[in-house]
Amino acid sequence: MSCEEIRVFAVTLEQDSYLYFADDEGLECDYWKKATHALHDQIFRNISNQVLMVRKGPENAVMSVFEPMTDQEMRPGCGVHFTIHYYEDNRFEDGMSVAFSILVENKTYCMYCTHEGGEKTVRFREEEVPREILENSSDIIFIQKSISPTDTQAFKFESSLMRGYFLAFQKGENLSKLILKRCDEDRVDESTHIIIP
Repeated sequence: MSCEEIRVFAVTLEQDSYLYFADDEGLECDYWKKATHALHDQIFRNISNQVLMVRKGPENAVMSVFEPMTDQEMRPGCGVHFTIHYYEDNRFEDGMSVAFSILVENKTYCMYCTHEGGEKTVRFREEEVPREILENSSDIIFIQKSISPTDTQAFKFESSLMRGYFLAFQKGENLSKLILKRCDEDRVDESTHIIIP
């Protein structure tokens, strides 16, 4: 559905109780517009104090894992410094609309949600974050939600494309992976807590 197909506004409610509509070029369709501010050099940690790292793996695939790291190891360009891009939108969300990018080997990668093998997952693709997104939902937009009013560093990030799915970490044998996890809004699940110090 295009924006032009849904740009309407109510003109009048007649005595016969019918609501009449007319086209109006002044109305806006659902979209996101990049705000003027962004947070650079942000480090994402899980509740185990592991740092989210993005790096190239086999066959140049971009991988993301949570690993223990010291402050000295977190030098610029090592794949741990994210930029959080804020978006303004015309929706009434219960959080801020954001997108994430990271510089890995002098290339910018954007985090996105996708379906692979019947699973919902998180990946990175080489791409600059766009200024505007005109779709009703986007694979790169996440809704940043506070976990508690007193903790200003811990957040949950819900996919705008896959509502009810949040960024989370999943412990493996050696590493913790970044995943998308189904989670009820009112249930406490610490695997979805992302700490941004």
